[in-house]
Amino acid sequence: MLEALLQFALKLMPKPIKDLWNKYESALRYCYYGFWTTVVSYLAKVLGKWLLALAGYSVKETVPNLLNTTFSWIIAATFAFFVNKKYVFKSKTDTKKELFHELYTFYGARFVSFFLEMFVMWLTTAHWEWNYYLMSFLSQFIILAINYVFSKLVVFRKGSAAKQAEKE
Repeated sequence: MLEALLQFALKLMPKPIKDLWNKYESALRYCYYGFWTTVVSYLAKVLGKWLLALAGYSVKETVPNLLNTTFSWIIAATFAFFVNKKYVFKSKTDTKKELFHELYTFYGARFVSFFLEMFVMWLTTAHWEWNYYLMSFLSQFIILAINYVFSKLVVFRKGSAAKQAEKE
């Protein structure tokens, strides 16, 4: 559905914009699907905050804040793996071993950005008491950039899954 929406929008674009799209397709696709990953992450945080409130907790408390960020991260990272693999980096894996290598590498790289996001959310919302939703939104831009670099250079680089799976 999201790819169909993108293809529809591309058909409507004038040629100069299509030319820019073709030149920077990987990064622009990453931004497009990164936007949707941010939406998924944000909706998961809203849902998590609502569930925590039902249980009598506030995300201003450290543990519920970290639990909610973890919940959101798991949902968003899983969504991101599949859309990045299929639509952004167009990675093909022939064996389960190659697929799992990509999956483990992807989640490993995402753990780095996860802990960065945990720190940012803790510092800005639990410690400095800044607006939770605003900081959830703003932190995604930092995370998006870091994750693109990891995904492009480490996880989905051409031939990396096959070569690494053979070595193991």
